[in-house]
Amino acid sequence: MTTASPFANYLDEMRACAESINLKPREFVQPTDHHVKLNGIDFHYVDWGNAHLPPLVLLHGGALTAHTWDMSALLLRDRYHVIAPDQRGHGDTGWTPESQAGEDNGDLMLRDTEAFIEHLGFPQVVLCGMSMGGQNAIRYTARHPERVSRLIIVDIAPVTMQEGQIEMEAFRVETETMSRFEDFLERAIKFNPQRKPAHLKYSLMHSLKPTADGWTWKQQHREAPAQPDEAAMKAAAQKRSEALWADVRAIKTPTLLMRGSISKILAPEVAAEVVKTMKDAELVMIEGAGHSVQGDQPAAFAQAAMAWLERRA
Repeated sequence: MTTASPFANYLDEMRACAESINLKPREFVQPTDHHVKLNGIDFHYVDWGNAHLPPLVLLHGGALTAHTWDMSALLLRDRYHVIAPDQRGHGDTGWTPESQAGEDNGDLMLRDTEAFIEHLGFPQVVLCGMSMGGQNAIRYTARHPERVSRLIIVDIAPVTMQEGQIEMEAFRVETETMSRFEDFLERAIKFNPQRKPAHLKYSLMHSLKPTADGWTWKQQHREAPAQPDEAAMKAAAQKRSEALWADVRAIKTPTLLMRGSISKILAPEVAAEVVKTMKDAELVMIEGAGHSVQGDQPAAFAQAAMAWLERRA
């Protein structure tokens, strides 16, 4: 199971991270931590304050946590009430129990998103999701358009490139458990040399937990249901893709799709097809960002989001 981060006070690391990437927020604050029981799981989420401002809910990608948004949130919180959950099996949120092991993870996360937004109690939110979180945001918005005033999708579509998925999974497997926190940091620097070490350290602080053998990821790794053959696996993937395309077509909510210019997950032609398919969508490219747009270029991500939201207000 997951455990809370041993780094309870991380303002110094936050400042060091921001300084390393030349991020200059109006002030440095830690978000407040909250827990709520949803769908039988203890959910953790962070709240960046300024409750008088419009609510902005941020859904992280797979293998990430709510803290992937921290550097961007330091800027976004000046104009929005920013709230970010750890989704099931990630961060400091509980793992999927055995009783739900046979259920589709996408369906479970859709119900989680529904329950979480209901828990927050806002009539409407701006909803932003990256990768896995972007899929959850698409599925939620297609079914609850009255609850989403604006939608931001970050580097994901119903069709993705295999290259990036293979690289990310290989990194996870190679670093499943390591003796020292510093070992993870060294491997992360080699894997993602475009990020500053202080930035990578800050991210790892919130993504790792200590164990008897050293350190490991907080993420739960669910075993995929056994497929009878490769053809069946392809058919299942095609079915999921078609369902997500149907959701994309159904969304009438004004939408911004962000793509990292060097993403290995979202191909340029697929991003263009998503925008063309949707009723009211725009595409913005974030230079120098890979798949994790908010992680690679947090200031550019925040600025692009706020500029679009202000223009579409």
